[in-house]
Amino acid sequence: MSITYREAKRILAKQEEAREIINSYRGMESLGKRLQLKNNKELILKLFEIEDDSSIVEIFTHLKALYDEEWGDAEATAPPEKPGQVEENITKTKSEDINEVPMEESLEVNG
Repeated sequence: MSITYREAKRILAKQEEAREIINSYRGMESLGKRLQLKNNKELILKLFEIEDDSSIVEIFTHLKALYDEEWGDAEATAPPEKPGQVEENITKTKSEDINEVPMEESLEVNG
């Protein structure tokens, strides 16, 4: 045997904890689907709408502590034109971006 009894018990306890966490997230995923929301960002906004202000402050405090780097990025970014409206992020390849540059702009850059 390569592991001890105690280590095996600890592993089983962690597996059970992991199952509980996964199941709680599955519940949130199905909630978003039942509310017919497009993505998790819309689910978060919907949940903020139904919470009291003190709850929102508590949530933001946790978010700031958990995601300090992202929080700083958000503070440094200009506020959205339409607060509360989530836009889909569409990623493009570099070749697609180059193809979308108008001819006048590409001529100015090239001289």
